[in-house]
Amino acid sequence: MGAKAGGRGEAGESAAPDLGTLHQFHGVQPVLPVSDVTRAARWFRDVLGFELDFIAGEPPSYARVKKGDRSYGDPVYLRLWQCNTRGTAPWRGEIVIHVGQDIDGLHAAYVKRGVTVIEPPVSQPWGLREFAIREPDGHVLRFCGYLP
Repeated sequence: MGAKAGGRGEAGESAAPDLGTLHQFHGVQPVLPVSDVTRAARWFRDVLGFELDFIAGEPPSYARVKKGDRSYGDPVYLRLWQCNTRGTAPWRGEIVIHVGQDIDGLHAAYVKRGVTVIEPPVSQPWGLREFAIREPDGHVLRFCGYLP
């Protein structure tokens, strides 16, 4: 049904480049909506044994917890986003995808393909450069890579 990376489509048309391989996608981090990010981060730390990786905002509204150090596999990361759902549309969901190289080039390639960008690339205080897109069903895909 689909074309292989760098291959040709069924009708002999040239396939679009495989951006996932080109930009080295290598991790997914679920984002959980929470009512109190500080409380949630403490619960993941104190009850489940995660460690607090970062907490951001004044007052805090966004955090990431992790478990693992690559000694037995990749760490597990969960992002916690404080959401107030009163009077707002239900949150559709967000997935964070880690990119190994050229986050700005990936953003430019998606713009060329007509993808709906909801947040342009920005360098975050927690050491990542990120941008976000919306897929057709309304979910947010956030692509990020470590700052040099």
